[in-house]
Amino acid sequence: MRKFVILFISFLFFSSSVMAFKAKDMPENYPMCFSTDMDNKSFCPLNGKIGHKLFIVDFTSRWNKAQVDWINGRIFGKAIEDNVAPYKRISYLKMDNTEPNSQKFSYSSCRFKSGKKSKKFPGDEVNEKCEGRGPLLTVYETWKADFKEVENNFFQSSGDSEQSQLIEYILNVLKEPKFNFLSDNPERELIIVSDMMQYTNRIDLYKFCKTPLVSNNEPNKCKTFDKLIKNKKIKRYFDTRKPENVENLKVSIFFMNHAYQTKCNLEESLEILWEDIFAYWSITNIKWNYESDNAQSCT
Repeated sequence: MRKFVILFISFLFFSSSVMAFKAKDMPENYPMCFSTDMDNKSFCPLNGKIGHKLFIVDFTSRWNKAQVDWINGRIFGKAIEDNVAPYKRISYLKMDNTEPNSQKFSYSSCRFKSGKKSKKFPGDEVNEKCEGRGPLLTVYETWKADFKEVENNFFQSSGDSEQSQLIEYILNVLKEPKFNFLSDNPERELIIVSDMMQYTNRIDLYKFCKTPLVSNNEPNKCKTFDKLIKNKKIKRYFDTRKPENVENLKVSIFFMNHAYQTKCNLEESLEILWEDIFAYWSITNIKWNYESDNAQSCT
């Protein structure tokens, strides 16, 4: 139905492709007229890419309602509508028991333009030379409805998992063409929503981030990255799977506090460990965002 609506509008209101916007204000490959320059399935440019914002969301541990509410407001709704440029791709990948090579996006489409005048995103406004405001707003509402449906269903499945393959998921999206997240994107932002506790047979941070005399057998302090790669098998794993061309990559981490699994003082050493892991991959543009306190947080 959505495809029919967009095609119908495109045929009715197609007109001159004369540009109403100044080319210097628009990113390269920007669709000047949605009816002719946009893919009506993905809302993305027919030719080229504007950028890609990809979310890896960790579902290998339980989420409480306060955590869901906190992160929902940062990865859906206005956080996307108001802060992502028109025609930039947005993708959501759940990390669960599914092997990374077999996982598929829960959603991957581009943010459609809103039709509003915007100093932040000049391309949001209607190109009156080849776009009708009414038809454009109809398509925008279609995009919003699709996006809202994803938000409504996204957090329904949760619970503990047998393993947490965070490193494997990160490397997969940085290396595999099927995720459309390679360096041919002019801008790339990887957003990781997780407690950052890798747990596999190869790398188990629940063991690595634990001092010998810790009470309750919970992780409390991570050793250094140098000690991690003293294990020759782990070092070879990092060396042979190192991502390439990461210069245009930005990483944002939403650190989720799973207080029922770890000690409160784990945060600092865990952050240092991950900073060193990313640096080993030549990724240095990293921002940490810590979950706000709630009744079930560490104190």
